[in-house]
Amino acid sequence: MHIDNCCNASDEIPVASSAIACDLVDSYHHAIYRIDTGPGSIALRIGQFSRSLSDLLNELKCTRAAIISAYNPYSQQLGHDENETAHRSLRKLLIHRSYPIIEGINLDPSGHWPVEKSFFVAGLDFDTAKFIGQKYSQNAILWMAEDAVPRLVLLR
Repeated sequence: MHIDNCCNASDEIPVASSAIACDLVDSYHHAIYRIDTGPGSIALRIGQFSRSLSDLLNELKCTRAAIISAYNPYSQQLGHDENETAHRSLRKLLIHRSYPIIEGINLDPSGHWPVEKSFFVAGLDFDTAKFIGQKYSQNAILWMAEDAVPRLVLLR
């Protein structure tokens, strides 16, 4: 199915047209993206400024970051072992490239989608973030710039 920007929102960085169904994009918009920062965690929502994210970016001395998962490529639910293998592969790639990473999870408040592990990757440039998301067959990633507002980036 090929859909032309039927669900673009101002907090989304779209591709020219997307093969991703609008109900799936809506699920991304309703999800909670949690970064595990030690004793606490930071809960992010697409399009919403986060003071905690701004503070984290300042603490890490960077102006950009991404949240990338390797779970469930193209939203096809895989088994635990397959997802964990992909997650370890993504971790290895990020560590090899010396990016600072923080473990996270992506949560669907409705419970329709299972919890997915992800990484908050500080200092990653936009094109590299998209490339890594595509390498792991993801529909989308989250992108954050110095304004500390997470934005959805559709990758196909």
